[in-house]
Amino acid sequence: MKSVLRNHVSTPFGTTAAGVLFAAIALTVSGCSGAGGDEQVETSDTVDVEDAPFQVSSEQPTARAPRPRAEQPRTSSARGEDEPTASEAKAPVEPAQTEHEEAGEEPAATSPAPVPVPSNTMRVSGRQLLDACGQPFVVRGVEQILGNQLPEGNDWLGIVREIAATGANAVRILPSVNTLTTENVDEILTFIGEQGMVAFIDPLNGHDWYAQDDVRAMLKKHERFLIIDAYGEPQYDDIEKWQAEAKDALVRMRALGYEVPFTVYANQFGRGLPSLFDYGAEILAADPLHNTFLGWQAYWGNNGYYQEHYGYTLSEAVDAIVDSGLPIQMGLDHITDMPSTEADYGTLMQGAEENGIGWLWWDFYNPYGAENNLSQDGTAENLTATGSDVLDHHPASVANTAQLACGR
Repeated sequence: MKSVLRNHVSTPFGTTAAGVLFAAIALTVSGCSGAGGDEQVETSDTVDVEDAPFQVSSEQPTARAPRPRAEQPRTSSARGEDEPTASEAKAPVEPAQTEHEEAGEEPAATSPAPVPVPSNTMRVSGRQLLDACGQPFVVRGVEQILGNQLPEGNDWLGIVREIAATGANAVRILPSVNTLTTENVDEILTFIGEQGMVAFIDPLNGHDWYAQDDVRAMLKKHERFLIIDAYGEPQYDDIEKWQAEAKDALVRMRALGYEVPFTVYANQFGRGLPSLFDYGAEILAADPLHNTFLGWQAYWGNNGYYQEHYGYTLSEAVDAIVDSGLPIQMGLDHITDMPSTEADYGTLMQGAEENGIGWLWWDFYNPYGAENNLSQDGTAENLTATGSDVLDHHPASVANTAQLACGR
């Protein structure tokens, strides 16, 4: 999610503001919230959309037929060895014929091969994210902010239906919990789970939202396909502070009883990839359940600033993620930073596909900051040029690579 605040507006929840919200919320969205970080200022989330041209329908979209799912991409382990795909992991393997069988003798009884053990939550294993069935899950999703008049008409479930119609296998929702009730979020998460998708959640304007009893009970219902942003994008580059706050957030969130995977984003608005290499293992070890992965907001524009600052081209950055052996997911966008420059998202998509790295695109539809929108109007039918590329036509597009959870 973009984190350079065009209107310098931050949310009061957590460390890393979404840097987004609406006209009075001034929403050319720029960042995301999390459970730790700088103090935030209260913002209103009322938007004047008198001239808003579109209202997403809450009915099931029919104009766009669901895309066929691509075969599960092969991923590589930290050692560079091929990991099994989901279909390979589930396929029975014929044992080699022994010399006893060749001689017509009865083979000795053997123990059955171990199989993935289903659990109640997704899990982080090495560089991989496993779904609740124990199968590798590679995120190919989008982000969507939800609030007052976003989308127009407050059809929050309707826009998530449209996201599902694109074929994305994950959606990161950023609900303004000053606007949406716990019941609203419950309804949205229920729909996401019914589609076989994975939900990331990062509430806006939600200080201590995760600690509420009704919220904990509601999120518990969805834990098989849920991921929580425990520490979002810090709006500073103090590495010592970042480490301390990230570790504290992991411990504090586990103390609330959450067992789902957590995410922790890099310093410097999520862009500080080398810091993940240097301190990521230490941060991951702070999670009592060892079920956390790291986030790199790969919003490195083509002006070369970040490449020179951190000493990596985009291709080299992807290779370094693989070499690190750390579970690192990417955030992608097209127009980034101030002044706006284009990001080479195609190179990142291809590198992610070749190496089994997950990614989330910022964002699906935001009428108040449309430069990175995948949809022109909040529907899966009317895509932007970028949306057509990311969702359909690029060799590593959602349509060509996304697989749903648990073999759905």
